[in-house]
Amino acid sequence: MTAVCVVGAGPRGTSVLERLCAWAGDRPLEIHVVDPLPPGPGRIWRRAQSDLLWMNSTVADVRMFTGPDTARPGGAGALPTFEEWLMAVAPHELSGELAAIAQRLTGRSFAPRPLVGAYFSWVFDRVVATAPESVRVVVHRTRATDLSDGPDGEQLVTLANGSRLVVDRVVLAQGNFEARATDEERELSAFAERHGLQYFPSGYFDQARLRSVPAGEPVLLRGFGLTFIDCMALLCEGRGGRFEPDPDHGLRYVPCGREPVLHVGSRRGLPYRAKFGYELDPPPLPRFFTVEAARARGVPVEFERDLLPLLMKEAAAAYYHEFFRTRPDYVRCGWWEFSEALAGLDWGGREWDELVAKSVPEERDRFSWGLLDRHLDAAVEDLQEAIRGHVADDLQRRGDPAFSPELAAVQGVLSAVGVLFELVEADDLTPRSLVVELENGFLPMLSYLTSGPPPRRLAELLALSRAGVVRFLGPGTKVRAERGVFRATGSLAPDVVEARCLVESRLRTPSLLDTDDDLLRRLFERGECAPLAHRDQDGSEHTTGKISVLACDHRLLRADGSPHPSRFAIGPYVAGVHTSASGPGTSGFFAGSDLLARTALHTTLTTATR
Repeated sequence: MTAVCVVGAGPRGTSVLERLCAWAGDRPLEIHVVDPLPPGPGRIWRRAQSDLLWMNSTVADVRMFTGPDTARPGGAGALPTFEEWLMAVAPHELSGELAAIAQRLTGRSFAPRPLVGAYFSWVFDRVVATAPESVRVVVHRTRATDLSDGPDGEQLVTLANGSRLVVDRVVLAQGNFEARATDEERELSAFAERHGLQYFPSGYFDQARLRSVPAGEPVLLRGFGLTFIDCMALLCEGRGGRFEPDPDHGLRYVPCGREPVLHVGSRRGLPYRAKFGYELDPPPLPRFFTVEAARARGVPVEFERDLLPLLMKEAAAAYYHEFFRTRPDYVRCGWWEFSEALAGLDWGGREWDELVAKSVPEERDRFSWGLLDRHLDAAVEDLQEAIRGHVADDLQRRGDPAFSPELAAVQGVLSAVGVLFELVEADDLTPRSLVVELENGFLPMLSYLTSGPPPRRLAELLALSRAGVVRFLGPGTKVRAERGVFRATGSLAPDVVEARCLVESRLRTPSLLDTDDDLLRRLFERGECAPLAHRDQDGSEHTTGKISVLACDHRLLRADGSPHPSRFAIGPYVAGVHTSASGPGTSGFFAGSDLLARTALHTTLTTATR
């Protein structure tokens, strides 16, 4: 009997499990799945949370298995997508409020996370139920706290309940692990305790965690991304407030009296951009941002110096393709003439600008990066009105097909992600550029651009702002603990806001260097896993803190660079380019699980002696 332990039973762990079952054949295999939460949904999609917490992808974008037709089928067969599951399976599986919600959804809807969790639970159960007779799946509802080598190479997995598993291979698939509190968070927590304040460190928020946030008082929220949107929903509608149709503004908020006054700010001072409310079939992409074009600039490349101009050209070309298609009366030549001339020019050069000015006469119709990466005007007079106007404009642009060239430009940017994967895996970027410019610069901006909330949530934000329940601190938000309270300022807001409650409405960046995961921390401290380090020619070292694995098969790398023969790791915490396009619903998600399962089982089944 061969034994494999999968640590983590969320969507990624479920995907690995399905691929292990598919490749097991008729040979005896025992798979231990370790996770304290119910298997399938994991922490993010668990069913025991408020249905006010939504996913930020549409129903049509969620599916567990997107492999090619040539992929080896598993016992579960062609499992349904989330949309197919809602139509064919959910009516027989669900009851109560979730069943009612499921009936109202379409492929363009944004589903509550507990409903998505029900789908992931069903997938997990289906994979287990259809596993080959030779495969036995054992679920352990606890944490894995340590991992060591046995005397004959077997893997000893220590569990939090005191038991120990003896297996041949271990797959680490925990998802985004928690990072320990930063020095600033510990100082703020200590300050709050000394002065009788409330402080909520970074993390995932639910109703239970926010229950003690005081009603009717000012509360500071630092972070304006998706975590803030969750907090906003739970602290307002989650406490009994409601939204009603409004003929002038779309929505009006009716307070319940138990809401706090939410003062929110961040570095940018703006929420993530809304999801697009329509679809567009782009031309074949990428056209200009290719591996060959990148390497033609000389390897190693720098992202901002070498790749960003290619990416800008890709986005601009996609924008103009859609603009010429939909607005022929606003241009002075045909698309093919313009396209051929554009192909031989560098983005942003004099000849480029002359061609665009000659072909697209109105400056407001031309592409600029500012259409996508938007900022507030530093000369705003009324910050609240300026941010409301910005959000309203974003909702119009993201919801009206009349602005379809902007969606085309975003598609052009996203087409570059696969090329970036290939360049990173080939080690074609300089270490500094990879970490500083790509991982810490471009990818967060890409999340702002493409991983925003459903449009409805931003419409609710506007209603809450008009009702005085949400107040904007603006860009450059700084929080200080002084004079017995928390005090916040923004670069465009002269007034100081004082509050006795501070919520870090943002997530810490997972890093192996300060992980709160017992298993990963112990492996790291013993040198049995390591963050991927990138060393420049001058000897300087750069790292994102993500776990280093062998790119060809996901084997875990030790601190000395050697691969462990029996340990594997996969997921967003593993080194590589990870974006919003890396999750369930992408072919890369399936391919990674398939590669890992094939490698682990091939080695296991040919070398196991027990």
